[in-house]
Amino acid sequence: MTVDGTDAGVLVVEYRALEVYLGRIELHPHYQGRGIGAQLLQSLIDTAAQRGWDLILDVLAINTRAHAFYQRHGFREVARHGENNRKIRMRFTHRHTNE
Repeated sequence: MTVDGTDAGVLVVEYRALEVYLGRIELHPHYQGRGIGAQLLQSLIDTAAQRGWDLILDVLAINTRAHAFYQRHGFREVARHGENNRKIRMRFTHRHTNE
C-alpha cells in the first residue's frame, strides 16, 4: 500500500465464501500511529458488513499491541491455534454493531 505516493506497508485480504479474511496488515513504523491502520480496518469492516459477512484474522499471541488494537475495533477472540496456541483467531461480526 502507498501513502502520498510512498510505499507505506502491506495489506493482504482474501475474500472467501461468506467471510473476509485479513491475512496481513503491516505499516512501516513511520506511518504507524496516524490512524491509517484504523481506516483500513474500518474499510474492511464496512465491506464485510455490506456483504453480510464476518471479518476474521489471526494475530500472534505475543503481539499484545495488535491484539489490543483489534479488540478496540470490536474484534473478539474465538479460538487459539498453532503450536502452543501461539495464534489467536479473532472475528468481527457486523451484527455486534447493533447490540
